[in-house]
Formats: sequence, C-alpha cells, structure tokens
Amino acid sequence: MSHSNSSTPKQASPTILIVDDDSTARYGMRRVLEGRYRVLEAESVSAARQMMARENPHLLLLDIEMPEESGLDFLRELKAQASSPAVIMVTAYGSEKIAVEAMKSGACDYLPKPFEVDELRLKVERAFEQLALVEENVRLKRQLVSEGQFGAMIGSSKIMRELFDLADRIAQAEVTVLIQGESGTGKDLLATELHRRSNRGKGPFVALNCAALPEHLIESELFGYEKGAFTGATAMKRGKFELAHGGVLFLDEVGDMSLSTQAKLLRVLETRRVERLGARRRRKWTSAS
Repeated sequence: MSHSNSSTPKQASPTILIVDDDSTARYGMRRVLEGRYRVLEAESVSAARQMMARENPHLLLLDIEMPEESGLDFLRELKAQASSPAVIMVTAYGSEKIAVEAMKSGACDYLPKPFEVDELRLKVERAFEQLALVEENVRLKRQLVSEGQFGAMIGSSKIMRELFDLADRIAQAEVTVLIQGESGTGKDLLATELHRRSNRGKGPFVALNCAALPEHLIESELFGYEKGAFTGATAMKRGKFELAHGGVLFLDEVGDMSLSTQAKLLRVLETRRVERLGARRRRKWTSAS
C-alpha cells in the first residue's frame, strides 16, 4: 500500500531588516514583528550592507539619524540600484520635513519615533501589499514581453523578444543607453517605453532631434546659457539637460553632432555635471539619457 502527502511546503516568511544604531529600538521592533516575519538586525549602514550581501530582505526599517553614514544617503544608494527592497524610514519626532524628502527619494513610508505597535504593524503590512502589487505588475509586463509586446512595440520574432527582455531589464537601472537602428525601426518608441518603465517614469521625457538644428545652436540647446554669454543672449536659458532633471533626455540622431560637440556630451555623461554657456560653475545633472 502506498501513501501520498498532499500538503504543500510551508512558504518562507518575508524577511525584514531593521537598521538602527539604537539597540532598544531594534529590540522593540523585533518583538512586534517576529513570529509573522523573519527579522534581521544591523546596527549601522555598513553592517546593513554586509547583511544584505548574505541575505535578501524584502523590507528595510531604516533609521534616518545614524552615526558614520546617514540612513537617507543609504536609501538613495539602494534606490539607484536596478532592484532594491522596500524601505520604511524611521524618523525622530518632529522630522516630518526629512520624512517627506525620504519619500521623494524612494521610501514607501515613514515611521515616527516613538512608534505605536499597531502603527508599525499596519505600515509593514501596507509595504508588503505594495510589494505584491509591484511584483504582479512586473510579472504581467514580463508576460507581455515574452508574448512579443513592449509598450507600443510589437514583435514576435526571437530577436525582438530578446530585445524587449533586455530593454525591460535595462529600464530598472540608472544607466545611459545607446539605441542603434535604421530610420523607422522605432528607436523613439523604445526610448519612450524605457522612460515609462524606469524609476524616472514620473519625471519629464525631453527629446531633442540633433539633426534638425544647426551646429551653432546644438550646444545652447543642450547645455543652455547665461544672460550675456554671447550676442543676443538677453536672458538666461535652461538647456535640455536641466529640463530633463529627474527624468529622461532622449537625443535623436546623436551621430549627426560634430565630433567636438560629441566630446562635450561625453564629458557631461561621465561627470553628470552640465555647464551653461557663459557660466562660472557646473550644475549637478540627475537625468538619465
């Protein structure tokens, strides 16, 4: 006689990493969350990096004020990566302004100290609900990609499906992308969809056709200029790089630029700083291209 076991294996509990230099605060959060979740601890940002190299936490409870390295800086570091866990920032009482800045930098929520037990549980539950929605969205997008659709682009051949899969993965990374192809192959459609799927999707999408402008206007369009930089510059003008701040800059037909302008463009891409014509200092530029 044979017997079978129809029970399914128990699913692993979601993992939470508490990053706080205050051992009492870590203990309090652990007591509230353990049992339902797998809870890890780190007393500093450097310890959190080491922990994350070994583990794969789904959620971080990250204190903003810590010695050596700021939790806010670590949040920005995490969100600049292709994939990162959800983050709830833990803030001191009266730090609402910093909490808002953390939300803009990618935190899904914030928890003020001292915290209420029910509030901590609720915020963690909401964070995991958001994660589930994001994962479902990613799954549906990948399904469309595997079926030969990437935004407005459709192609079922092996080459096109490979292109869509690569583009879908690139969209989550903070990198400069070079799109090559003959006229009419959909480079602008691909750039638009990369923007929509990226972490910069809520930022501006600024396009410039480099072949449509005379050579002497390209630099002023790209970098902008200060008032009085040259004859006719009666007011300051922001360039495309600045206009694309926090979003994506799409340079169409970039190969039609002169070599000297391409060299200046390369310098901007390498340093992430742009200098208006006639300016005395460079400005930090945070758009992808």
